[in-house]
Amino acid sequence: MNALFKCGFVYDVATRRRADGALIEALHARNRVPGEGLDLIASAIFKQGTVPEQLHIGLWSGAYQPNGTETAATLPTLVTELAGYEGATRKLFVPGSVASGGCSNAASLALFNFSADAVVNGAFISTAPAKGAINGTLLSVVRFPAARAVDASVYLEILSGFQFLSM
Repeated sequence: MNALFKCGFVYDVATRRRADGALIEALHARNRVPGEGLDLIASAIFKQGTVPEQLHIGLWSGAYQPNGTETAATLPTLVTELAGYEGATRKLFVPGSVASGGCSNAASLALFNFSADAVVNGAFISTAPAKGAINGTLLSVVRFPAARAVDASVYLEILSGFQFLSM
């Protein structure tokens, strides 16, 4: 059944200098939705299941290579979630209008201002807002093509979008 259509999230990540917003580096990454997220989507569409009120973007470090078996409960055992950025919770994913089978947060980018040195290897999208949470549902986990060294002099700007592709 999975061969009938594909879906996933894409990420455009810009590293910017905090002093003036100048672009230092940009990357593009894409992934498929982990099984847990696929179940949530199918349940919401076909079985009138619960639709999450909000989604949240988090960052992680570590050598892990996502394979689609991750869940919100297992992610903390696979990667190290980064918590050293501004705000008490993960960043809110605010999607715009749905068009052509997809939507993105282009009108409300997720901004991560760091308070300490860190290495960012990837990002994820979860239904749980708390940093370090093991509850909720994982809808995306992506490893960036290259690690991103960050510190208090920079911020990351993340545009993320979801797309269904008809086969």
